[in-house]
Amino acid sequence: MPFWPSVIIATPAHSGVGDWLSYRSEHALSPGALVRVPLGKREVLGVVWECPDQPPEGLDPQALRDVAGVLEGLPPLGEGWRKVVHFAARYYQRSVGEVALAALPPSLRELQPEQLARRLKRADKAKASSTKPDTPKALTPEQAQALDA
Repeated sequence: MPFWPSVIIATPAHSGVGDWLSYRSEHALSPGALVRVPLGKREVLGVVWECPDQPPEGLDPQALRDVAGVLEGLPPLGEGWRKVVHFAARYYQRSVGEVALAALPPSLRELQPEQLARRLKRADKAKASSTKPDTPKALTPEQAQALDA
């Protein structure tokens, strides 16, 4: 069963593209999930704003392109974050995508899904090798006296 996520991307407010672009996905995507989506001849980073199970009204479902990939391993951006981004976009008269993507770290904006997976795997290995079982240290006489008290 296909889903029809609305994705925001970094397009200028005056470009006429709009705040949300509709795509097709074979899986339900959480609002706030970071995804790679096709835009013209390139792939760009976007944020899923919502993910209904019905195609957008007035659009041909066959004309919508598929989400290229989901950046797995990162939790979706929360509802509070999305509300702040939406408010800031309206306040500064920018597109929601401009504000949302500018708020993300630059290194994350340029990552491909495979690169992110490698980085997360490396981080997990580093965390696993650095966590050694805690061995209790010997107490000083003052500490032992305080513990007894």
